[in-house]
Amino acid sequence: MKILKPKSENEIQDIIKDAVNAATPTIVRVIGSNHSWSRAIFDAKDIPKTTNVKFISLTNLRGVEKFEPTSEQTATVTVWAGTNIGKDPRDKDSTLENSLTYQLDQHGYSLPDTGGISHQTVGGFLSTGSAGGSLVHSIDEAVIGIRLIDGTGTIHDLTEKDNDKFLAAGVSMGLLGIITKVTFKLQKKFYITGIQTISPIKPLSRDINVGCPIDFFGIGDKDQGIPSISEFFSNNRDYDTDYSRILWWPQDGLDRVSIWKAKKISDNNGPIDHFKQPSIFIQFFGKVILAFLNVIEFPGKIYNKIAAFLLKNFSEIGVEYFQDRWWNGLPMDNDICDQILPVAFTELWISFDKTKDVMNKLQELFTNEPKSVGNFITEIYTAKKSRFWLSPAYERDVIRIDPFYFLGNLRGTPEDHFRFYWNALKEYNFRCHWGKYTPDEYGNEVPGLFSKYENWMAIRQEMDPHQIFVTPYWRSRLTIPNIN
Repeated sequence: MKILKPKSENEIQDIIKDAVNAATPTIVRVIGSNHSWSRAIFDAKDIPKTTNVKFISLTNLRGVEKFEPTSEQTATVTVWAGTNIGKDPRDKDSTLENSLTYQLDQHGYSLPDTGGISHQTVGGFLSTGSAGGSLVHSIDEAVIGIRLIDGTGTIHDLTEKDNDKFLAAGVSMGLLGIITKVTFKLQKKFYITGIQTISPIKPLSRDINVGCPIDFFGIGDKDQGIPSISEFFSNNRDYDTDYSRILWWPQDGLDRVSIWKAKKISDNNGPIDHFKQPSIFIQFFGKVILAFLNVIEFPGKIYNKIAAFLLKNFSEIGVEYFQDRWWNGLPMDNDICDQILPVAFTELWISFDKTKDVMNKLQELFTNEPKSVGNFITEIYTAKKSRFWLSPAYERDVIRIDPFYFLGNLRGTPEDHFRFYWNALKEYNFRCHWGKYTPDEYGNEVPGLFSKYENWMAIRQEMDPHQIFVTPYWRSRLTIPNIN
């Protein structure tokens, strides 16, 4: 497919106006770093053959346009939306030096958080409502300006003063317009220091060789100094969890967890020691094992025991300490190679006050439906509440349940695996991450999940009256009426 690479906003305006005036129905879609599910960006099977599609890459619109210190501790930066947050290893034009986080650090400033990877473009990360893993810090709180070109070719400079349109555009999946620039409020750069602990998930114990230092399913044990999972995620002062995430291997006979946590420090007080992911060789070995586990057809518990025996090589019980620069340490999964271990995700954002109930529901699911365990892991982390109307964390702190599906599996589909989670957790009114897999019926739920849905839809219609940004996928997921 041909991808247009405009070098200016004027060229983007021309592409949009050509689409509006075309004799054949035309859709305009921006392609970022391709980290999102393909259908969320564009999938040819969703598009009628009678419709043309203009693909845009903003690779020529990257870099810091304006950096302005506002005090000794703060600054603002305006950056082109095609800028990668960190280096994208799949993009030859993306380098460490032209990444946003590295450039900010060189100026002495930082964002409050990053995602677990930093390959994404600024525009893509913001558009899908992505987040890091923290109830204390939030990237979208740093956003103070959004510049976009709407579906008529009109440029909008949106700030908090333009309250409704700014709050609608903050998470908009490219359906209000093409974001060209984002302005962030910055803070002084910092370091992180942290620990990763791998332990059995049961019983409770301060000794990780015996059991788990977090109570995943109960209220904790104050006598032993063991927090509940809610206390662990939310009490950053006692448990050093400015940033945190958990990986759960639920296979029978393995059933262990990787607990990653880090706290923010202002000055480096020791050597830089980056958190270590498995080597490329181990990742390749893991790929072979995961494919093998997917092919063999043993029933439930027998299969799980074999899986546990093999997967123990990837989750050895122990502790790892690390200390790093913010921009290099917070994206803890950057060293996982997407080509060797390609993964699909669904990510379900649930009100944080339901954390204990959700964890027990997952335990029940894995017990009653052995096939739901699969051959990979489930990630558990959090996000701070957001002001943006269609953020999955809108107006509430959330627990995020993120099962992994290995795309090298030779049998089954991601949707088949994720269906176990969608069905089990439906009672908690989850909101889906917009850039990851969503159930086909999700569009029926969305109007009731977001209190500002109608307001967002009205602004969407105003800013894209010809629906040139709307694909069939987004029409179904957001119940966007057809104007024809």
